[in-house]
Amino acid sequence: MSASQGFGAASLNDGPVSFSRNRNGAKKPALSNGEFLRQSCNTMKIAIGPRNHEDCPHGVTAQRYAPDDASALATAINAAYRQVYGNAHVMDNERSSSLEAQFGNGELTVRDFVRGLAKSSFYRARFFEGVAPQRGIELNIKHLLGRPPVDQSEMSAHISLLASGGHDAVIDFIVDSAEYAEVFGDDVVPYTRSFTSAAGIPNSSFANMAALERGFAISDSAVGARSQLSNALARGTTPFIQVPSGVRAGGGVSSGSGAVTFTPKKRVSSDGMDFTPIRNDSYVGFGLGQREQEIFQRCPGDTADTINGLIRATYRQVMGNPHLMESERAMSAESKFAEGYLSTRELVRALALSPEYSRRFFETNAPYRFVELNFKHLLGRAPVSQAELSEHIQILANDGYEAEINSYLDSAEYQSTFGEDTVPYMRILSEQGRSQLAFNRHLSLAEGFAASDAVGNSSSLVTSVATNSVPSGWRTTTVRINRNSAVAGSPSATTKRFRIVVEAQSRGGRQRTPNASYLVSGKDMSTQMKYIHGRGGRIVSITEVM
Repeated sequence: MSASQGFGAASLNDGPVSFSRNRNGAKKPALSNGEFLRQSCNTMKIAIGPRNHEDCPHGVTAQRYAPDDASALATAINAAYRQVYGNAHVMDNERSSSLEAQFGNGELTVRDFVRGLAKSSFYRARFFEGVAPQRGIELNIKHLLGRPPVDQSEMSAHISLLASGGHDAVIDFIVDSAEYAEVFGDDVVPYTRSFTSAAGIPNSSFANMAALERGFAISDSAVGARSQLSNALARGTTPFIQVPSGVRAGGGVSSGSGAVTFTPKKRVSSDGMDFTPIRNDSYVGFGLGQREQEIFQRCPGDTADTINGLIRATYRQVMGNPHLMESERAMSAESKFAEGYLSTRELVRALALSPEYSRRFFETNAPYRFVELNFKHLLGRAPVSQAELSEHIQILANDGYEAEINSYLDSAEYQSTFGEDTVPYMRILSEQGRSQLAFNRHLSLAEGFAASDAVGNSSSLVTSVATNSVPSGWRTTTVRINRNSAVAGSPSATTKRFRIVVEAQSRGGRQRTPNASYLVSGKDMSTQMKYIHGRGGRIVSITEVM
């Protein structure tokens, strides 16, 4: 075992992965110095591989041309995904199917396949749009060159290129560089190469790479959006190497054998890390689940499963979290949407104008309740003022049901917020022009995970909107009368909070229960204890959380 494994550097393969076959595409002209160098090396049959062959087991070269079989192709594809996407878990709908097909057909080299992955929408979303520029550059160099940035000047040069040419220009600059051509060539998948002393790479790259690698099972997108090396590169210092907590040096390290052993980290029961959330969390307690709501958007090339997921999300939003029978669904609108004849906005319109929506929210509800639910279902928010509410009441009275629904979907607010392709969602986050009072009103309309908007038929906000006050039934901005839960120091046993500390089950049992602690309310105590005992856990202590 390599000593670098102690810093979280490991490969699923025995050595660098390469794949080559006779490509169908014609030879392209060299448009850069790197391209000319690569083609020249291919013409002269020069084996392009790592400068330091200690990276490969038993001294074999990295230029190992695999046979044209499905196993070698799959290995190369999986290695490229793992390297370029920073050890991320990629779902089937996030894979680049067209690139894989061209690669398997021989139209693309490994180098072109890697370039395509780095320019994909998945990569852009994770490592360009969602991170700071310095973080994106250090990850680009790690993923495509297998090393960290050498110094601040290299980082600054890439930042300047990013500002002037954009993300794709940075990717082309790296993949078309002479360094990439010399180290990886056309057929070798990039790999981590900074844990050995390669020519031209300073020793500080070892510590910088350890700071970027972090561990075996962690992905680069989970580390965060901030740069890990900006301070070290700016000051010219070497970062401190943090050994992963699950790695413990064995006796072989002191004897010089380089062996590393892995021991599980024993959980301390008093470390404050609980397995269940506190019940009176400001978002979980109101049935919102999380502050930033999941957004569903139709994109070109969506699969049938993705389209079905969009349809389910649209029903859940527009129909107010319902349970629908097969006969209550708008099958014609679903079919047109799946075939591409309707946009997401038009699917929302079709559901809102359907007989089922009318029966649930128009025919059986008071007008104020119908209008406030239209705001929630179609615009993702509560009414702002009495004037806005009265405007829609007048549209409903003068122009009818269909005009009321179209007034939301044809509005400038809907177009700017959701557009043609996004399913409406609950807009909980603060927005410019919206008062803080809108947050309380929105939570008043959110009845919880398992509730349906078709249950009540009276308005929840008519008094609040008319008097411009907090909705009735509220004591604070975080606790609601009909949703009291675990509160620290509560006089009632059912609403107190308790921490249950569980000891790990001994070996040889049917189930394995780790050392853990659970934070629960008094009313959930029996259910939680039944769960623990069912898994063979032993309760060490139960203490009230003040």
